[in-house]
Amino acid sequence: MLISFKSFRNCPRFDEDYFLYCEDFDLCLRDRKLGHQIGMTPRVGVTHHPSSIIGKNPRIKLRHSIYSYPLSWDKHAAGSVLFCRLLRIGFVGGFTLPFRPQMASAKLGGVFRYVRYFVLRYQDSNPPSFHDRK
Repeated sequence: MLISFKSFRNCPRFDEDYFLYCEDFDLCLRDRKLGHQIGMTPRVGVTHHPSSIIGKNPRIKLRHSIYSYPLSWDKHAAGSVLFCRLLRIGFVGGFTLPFRPQMASAKLGGVFRYVRYFVLRYQDSNPPSFHDRK
């Protein structure tokens, strides 16, 4: 991600609600809403080396990514999109629980984690930061 030094002071910062996954997507969308240009080029390549901790535990990786996707839909899409996607993830997680229990429980854990965030946000005008949630 490249940000013009000239406009850096006007750029949004990373949202603390995200822990892993989708934080760059969220930042770009909020930056674009401020009128800054977002671009992509095939001429530049970046090699991303995944975290050794997350790479060794795919269940944690899946749980974090499943939490971050609905968080992004909540912040940037219509409520119906969020509802349908959560319903789909929950259905797939529930359906695959007997066959792939670790994957299914990670998916369901990510959904429940997002739902908890959603409920806490509406119960309190100042929702807890990510680091206050387990």
